[in-house]
Amino acid sequence: MRNANIKYSVLSLLLSFTFCTKLFSQEKTKYFQLNAPTKKITKSYYSNVKFIDNREDTANFGVVRIGALNKEAAVITPIGIGEQLNQLLFELNPENAGKGEILFQLRKLKFIEKAEGLKEFGYCFFRANIYTYSENKYRQIAIIDTFLTVESRDVTKLIFEKADKTIVQFFLNSLANDTSNTAAYTREEIANIDEVEKQKIKLYNVDVLADGIYTTFQTFKDQTPDFTLFSITFEDGEISEIKAKNKNGNVKKMKSEHVYAIVNKGKPYISAEFGFYPLIKNNNDFYFIGDDKQHYLKGQIVKSGSILDPTEYVYSPLPLTSQYEIKVDHLNGKFMRVKEIKE
Repeated sequence: MRNANIKYSVLSLLLSFTFCTKLFSQEKTKYFQLNAPTKKITKSYYSNVKFIDNREDTANFGVVRIGALNKEAAVITPIGIGEQLNQLLFELNPENAGKGEILFQLRKLKFIEKAEGLKEFGYCFFRANIYTYSENKYRQIAIIDTFLTVESRDVTKLIFEKADKTIVQFFLNSLANDTSNTAAYTREEIANIDEVEKQKIKLYNVDVLADGIYTTFQTFKDQTPDFTLFSITFEDGEISEIKAKNKNGNVKKMKSEHVYAIVNKGKPYISAEFGFYPLIKNNNDFYFIGDDKQHYLKGQIVKSGSILDPTEYVYSPLPLTSQYEIKVDHLNGKFMRVKEIKE
């Protein structure tokens, strides 16, 4: 009887160990892929897709949080996005599809997840252009620049599904587009499309920025300040108060959430969640060093000698902050983390 109890205890221990190993040894990557709708499309001018990846970091699709411990997992694709698009075209193209070729330019595709209390927030940045070759030029037939959001107790599946549907629908809709009255580019211009776009934005083409308060990115990039009569109070070198005079001559205190940027004596400042930060132009992009939330903190590795995985990171849900180098997107003015500033 004693031997039976020992065997039972050992078996229970092994089962517990197996369960806990699966719990704590969660995957460090998460696959994202495009899925074909059930119905074929009815009209298509194209039967082939060429693909170029113009993202700043072509190896980075962002991170999501998975499992009971909300561990970070890098997003990867099982096969290249270009291959997936060609597979979609093969599966969904009608028999009478045209013989044309399109060029799909991926400019941004990045996932981010954050946690606040008991909720998670999933985000996806997606930007892409589609062209077709005509009369020795690439003519743009479709463009998308979107920011997808979801919130739930577990958002990874939801944000993947929303991104999948958005990308596939954008791609399939473009197959019925023609090239009449569309912008034309050389292949070199496509490869440097950010700079081509900046040439049309006043913000990137003036030597001295116009003084004033800008309430939106649109007025900032057009260099048309919303308020030109204003005053700024500094404390310890940081902006603590802003006042502006409207067209009626009334002076009002401006809340930071109602300000996008300020230019004072030619020096620009950006308004972010934790204050105003000096903007610096470098390589024709605007950057600032600012605070942002770190929603999870990796704890020390503790070698406890436990039969469970003794080297797991422990996460704290405290909304800690850290400093980051942040870039301003030239098309929509959104902030994009470049790297964490470590002391």
